[in-house]
Amino acid sequence: MPRKKPTELKSAAPAAAPAAETSAPAPVSTPVVASATTSMATSSALHPADTNGDGKVSTEEHNMYLEFRRKELEDMDAMRDAQRNMTWFALFGLLLYPFAVVVTSLLGLSEATKTLGGMAPTYFVAVAGIVAAFFGAQAYSKKKK
Repeated sequence: MPRKKPTELKSAAPAAAPAAETSAPAPVSTPVVASATTSMATSSALHPADTNGDGKVSTEEHNMYLEFRRKELEDMDAMRDAQRNMTWFALFGLLLYPFAVVVTSLLGLSEATKTLGGMAPTYFVAVAGIVAAFFGAQAYSKKKK
């Protein structure tokens, strides 16, 4: 089902006047389905699914909102997977780097050994930063919950 832009949504009711802003955020209510073909009523005009600002969440708006939330959750999950894979790759590289230096030394590649040895301090600091940032972010997000 292709997504529709908010401007393509058809509203059954005319747009209501915007509500006055207050310092405290208005509570978000769950839409109540009146019937399968009519619009969904909400008690707040500030519901995130109400894209045309008429104070009611139509079935089309609700479906679009659910699709957006589903995609958002899938994207966050994919991002976490990518971060986890990157961190494990960096950690394995960090652990295998000394073996590369030893192997080049055993093969008699003195220039490669010298080059790898010269890059080691920068490489270890950069990779340790990636790994620390990932695990620090994980600990912070778990502590926050």
